[in-house]
Amino acid sequence: MKDFFRPSFLLKLVLILALISNWVQAGAGRTGAQILNLGGGTRAASLGDAFSAVNGDVTAPLWNPSGLSGITNLQTTLSYKDYSQLFGEASDGLYYAFFAGATHLENIGTVAATLQVQGQGKIAITTNSPEVIREEDLGTNWVMTTSYADQLTDNLAAGISGKVIRQRLAQYGGRAYAVDFGLQYDLQQRLPVPVRLGVAVQNWGTRIKFKDENQSDPLPRALRLGTLVSLLDVKHHRINLVGDLTAAIDKLREDDDEGVEVYLENNPDTTRDQLMSERGVGIHAFEWRHLQKSIGLEYALGKILYLRAGYKKDPGMPIFPELTDYLTYGFGARVYFGQLDFAQVPGGGPNNNRLNVFALRLIFD
Repeated sequence: MKDFFRPSFLLKLVLILALISNWVQAGAGRTGAQILNLGGGTRAASLGDAFSAVNGDVTAPLWNPSGLSGITNLQTTLSYKDYSQLFGEASDGLYYAFFAGATHLENIGTVAATLQVQGQGKIAITTNSPEVIREEDLGTNWVMTTSYADQLTDNLAAGISGKVIRQRLAQYGGRAYAVDFGLQYDLQQRLPVPVRLGVAVQNWGTRIKFKDENQSDPLPRALRLGTLVSLLDVKHHRINLVGDLTAAIDKLREDDDEGVEVYLENNPDTTRDQLMSERGVGIHAFEWRHLQKSIGLEYALGKILYLRAGYKKDPGMPIFPELTDYLTYGFGARVYFGQLDFAQVPGGGPNNNRLNVFALRLIFD
């Protein structure tokens, strides 16, 4: 009973209450700070971004901060994406990189820090002729995140992240602040095979303001629901099946009521509820067509080799003609404390090319 009064326990209780209070507020809409949607980590990328129920990984804050609770050592990782693979010379200066580090503190929990950086490339400045006068650097966006996670009980873990987001828009800069909340719950004592459930609310915070409220954008708030099923865990062989459903909850209602009324007047066969359903506003964000669907499978041979494959379908992505355009895959190879991870994912671009992603991870057991 005495543990109930520890400050850390009270903090954990606040996390749970915050999740419960926020989970019903949903919607979809246009947002800023798209760097927050770029994810991170080749392991997650190769699993189709199905990662909210994965535990013990240094990249967990990008998906569900409670996943840090499984870390019992010091971990760091560095990843870099060069978009010249997709756009050639037109992608000069376009990149996405991130660094993450996490460590476990005895009797305190796990703490982590993450830095995401997005290069926006350059734009050619012209006058009334096609002749280029100069090239202007569009600058970089960045996100700094600090996270904390710990076990509430033997089966329940909780985590929280705080973020500072900086975005450039031409000569203007905007800044915003946000928090993430997450929970993971293990069901291994109640089912034939171990199962873990994960839930996270991400990017709950202020709008990004460039000059004033009229020139600001909401953050891409999201609710992630995931599961991990341990299909096999014998000696040196492990197989995990993971899956995620992600809802965009950045829009609670339709802000442009005047525009809605005009649309309904011009389209008398459409009801307001039908229009909100089409736009994914409010509770309609949870309709199947508006959800991002992700599933992945990972095989591990001890702590030496990892083989991964996944499938991801995002409602914001164009409809591709081939099934392979939704597939992701990759591997990880570890030697002592160093691990190299690789993933190949759909990248898009004018030729619908695939994108190769590498990451270096250091794990000090």
